[in-house]
Amino acid sequence: VSFVGNRGTFIRGYKAMIMDVEFLYHVGYIVTSVLGLFVHELFYSILLFDLIYREETLFNVIKSVTRNGRSILLTALLALILVYLFSIVGFLFLKDDFILEVDRLPDSKAKGFFWTVLGGCGIILSLAAVAPAEADPEQWERACDTLLMCIVTVLNHGLRNGGGVGDILRKPSKDESLFPARVVYDLLFFFIVIIIVLNLIFGVIIDTFADLRSEKQKKEEILKTTCFICGLERDKFDNKTVSFEEHIKYEHNMWNYLYFIVLVRVKNKTDYTGPESYVAQMIKNKNLDWFPRMRAMSLVSNEGEGEQNEIRNLQDKLNTTMKLVSHLTSQLNELKEQVWE
Repeated sequence: VSFVGNRGTFIRGYKAMIMDVEFLYHVGYIVTSVLGLFVHELFYSILLFDLIYREETLFNVIKSVTRNGRSILLTALLALILVYLFSIVGFLFLKDDFILEVDRLPDSKAKGFFWTVLGGCGIILSLAAVAPAEADPEQWERACDTLLMCIVTVLNHGLRNGGGVGDILRKPSKDESLFPARVVYDLLFFFIVIIIVLNLIFGVIIDTFADLRSEKQKKEEILKTTCFICGLERDKFDNKTVSFEEHIKYEHNMWNYLYFIVLVRVKNKTDYTGPESYVAQMIKNKNLDWFPRMRAMSLVSNEGEGEQNEIRNLQDKLNTTMKLVSHLTSQLNELKEQVWE
């Protein structure tokens, strides 16, 4: 209530409230707290993500994924297409090599079914029958008797293994006729999917995070070396009577400008002075021409003093020159008189 009250959310209408992202965030925060209080304590752990919202560095980590989300999704779609193609090749030619070691539950007594939920659609498919548990702990089962099972196996094990899908397939003998095909199959999956496609996704995320970090550093550098009000840089105040720190603290303090804007908004229009009326009209038109852009009183005074000093120097030189001319004129007149005599 304090947040939306200070922001003036209640007086802007329901449409503005719904479109306000921060307001919706706080509403979700309250709903999560209520669910944790009345439903289950697990919802309290979700509130820890508030640290990401409050810390800009962590928020940039999330933005590194969402900023170029379209590129990442398209690259992931390419990876799924490649997995689908490799699954078809495995189903047609290497079906007998998809034999996986499984660990069955010791209390399994009857035949059952292996169920898989595909995505968020809730489609449940029976893929393969599970044999009853045996005494031998090392058990094997075929994982590519259907195309769907091949796709699930390649997607699940192929992307999670560092060497690709070849790490979980049967190790063929070099005397087998399909040994060269297995070598090509394993190497192509490793180079195309693991090295190229996955690293493309990682590269997009890392490059985006580096760009966000450089943008943040650039903003901080601008705030440290440039006046927020007039836009003059620090080097403009070198060898001047007023330093850059004194300028941004006393001459162009941005908080004083904010206080003045608040004063203009809360003050009665009939009590406006001339400058206040002018600034109020500028604020209403969203015009910032009343800001002293690229100007500062200290620099103007220094420039004026410099011009006055130059004028004084010129006057002194002119007076000296006039005196010298007068002296030379007198000497010339004396020389003329001597010549005539």
